[in-house]
Amino acid sequence: MVDGLGIPPTGWTKSFFSEFHKEFSTLLSKNSIPVSTDMEIQGIPQSATGQTSLFTGVNSAKQLGMHLQGFPSLKLREIIIGNNIFKFLIENGLRVSFANAYIRYTLEELKNMNFRSVTTVMTESAIGWVRNIENILANKAVYHDITSETAQTASPFIKKISPEKAAENLLSVAREHDFTLFEYFLTDRAGHKMDMNALKNSISNLGRFVVEITKSLGNSTSLILTSDHGNSENMAVRTHTSNPVPFMGINLNMDNLETINIQDIFSIVAKNIVS
Repeated sequence: MVDGLGIPPTGWTKSFFSEFHKEFSTLLSKNSIPVSTDMEIQGIPQSATGQTSLFTGVNSAKQLGMHLQGFPSLKLREIIIGNNIFKFLIENGLRVSFANAYIRYTLEELKNMNFRSVTTVMTESAIGWVRNIENILANKAVYHDITSETAQTASPFIKKISPEKAAENLLSVAREHDFTLFEYFLTDRAGHKMDMNALKNSISNLGRFVVEITKSLGNSTSLILTSDHGNSENMAVRTHTSNPVPFMGINLNMDNLETINIQDIFSIVAKNIVS
């Protein structure tokens, strides 16, 4: 899941995304469909409701009567814990994994600080643990920046790696599970800061990471890429956007879909994995 990655109004291959990583933009252009994130609620889509709907299949903005930014509220946490993609797949006898490594804080510390994202709440409730420094060092996790560059301050043993090596590590985790999730949010951060250099670096790393994954997928593994709301495709504003986001599927049965709503992604993904 790539936070804050809306579809450029000019299209992928005619946007600055293509300048930053042409092959990644072409991949999105050829293999993705638009996803509406408004959930029939006025206002600009936000992370808490967007991600809740994405991972639970519930129109969470409609449940709240608004789009909610930041971390999920009590009501959203109840929705997430009640049914999420991890929980659904585990109940169907499948193996799931959250590939992100948590280095600076434990789950308990994040809970005490009330600093839990949608994916943190989902992972805590369904899996019960998160990957850490040891997993990073064993090449069995991926840090949120892909290259582990910003993780080096947490441990002298952590070394910066290439996006291609990170892709190899993610695939290593994925081969041991039926469903593996990785979350990347530096695109959203660059959009909020209106920092084009940061976005260029983010898209370059993300593009190299995703393209390398596609080269080693094989025929029996699917790659899914989507987002919670738009942001980084419009660097003229600090806020999120109402632009649709991509739903890209490689080796995925998309049933000739042309456009969907964000809450529909849960059922599409679940159906493909369970079947």
